[in-house]
Amino acid sequence: MKFTERYVHTGDIAMNVAEWSAPSPDALPMTMVLVHGYGSNWHTWGRVTDKFAQDFHLYAVDLRGMGRSGRFGKGSRRQTWADDVARLIGMLVDRPVLLIGHSLGGWITAAVAAQRPELVSKAVLVEPYSGVHSEVRRRERVRRQEHRERRAGLIRSAITPADLVPSVREQYSEASDDSVERIARMWFELDPVLETDLNSSSDDAESFDEMFSAIQCPTLIIRGAVERGGILSDEEADRLAGLIPDSRALYWPRIGHSPHIARNHDFIRAVKRFHAE
Repeated sequence: MKFTERYVHTGDIAMNVAEWSAPSPDALPMTMVLVHGYGSNWHTWGRVTDKFAQDFHLYAVDLRGMGRSGRFGKGSRRQTWADDVARLIGMLVDRPVLLIGHSLGGWITAAVAAQRPELVSKAVLVEPYSGVHSEVRRRERVRRQEHRERRAGLIRSAITPADLVPSVREQYSEASDDSVERIARMWFELDPVLETDLNSSSDDAESFDEMFSAIQCPTLIIRGAVERGGILSDEEADRLAGLIPDSRALYWPRIGHSPHIARNHDFIRAVKRFHAE
């Protein structure tokens, strides 16, 4: 389906926004906003946007420092992304939205739902980052900084996305040529400051329990298996569901960290059922 892509300035930063118009001129459908994860851009939702656009007035955003949005900026932190998305929603629509976020975008979705409840009618957290209890923290605690500093150097030296293809292929040896090219472009558009500045200080003690507990809207958590790359263990998923008053979780054991890609048709159905409840 056709979409438009434009910049929306929040007063602090220019954010790149893709929009699929309402299905019918006479309809007033629910607005859906998609928020991607770290190191990605709105195109990560490419397998689900056409179907969602048939039933929703759909937006997908590039986060600060990623895709075509403005750069990260000195002094920006994780909360900055949540503030950006909250401001953007307030500028795009005049009623609450169905907000969906993957990984880091899942944390952002949770933060906006907790801090600005008037903006969010329902939330979907797809493999959300949950701080110190997340599997991604346990995996990356030792190798994270070295790996990201190396990638930052590669990004800074790249003249075109093609220059990053060999490194992407080395890291994702089983990925298709198309996927490698997409990831290379995502790396190319990533602000290298994110790879060093945001992650230069330890946040091992981070706990977002108060934030998750403050979410009052109906919330769906979708996760994959830790052994396949997912970042929510059984215990952590149960803990999150227990913190969020009106929540339920779906577990898909045969996939990893990207349910919206690996099981896109099931993902679409699950979100539509959740919306209809």
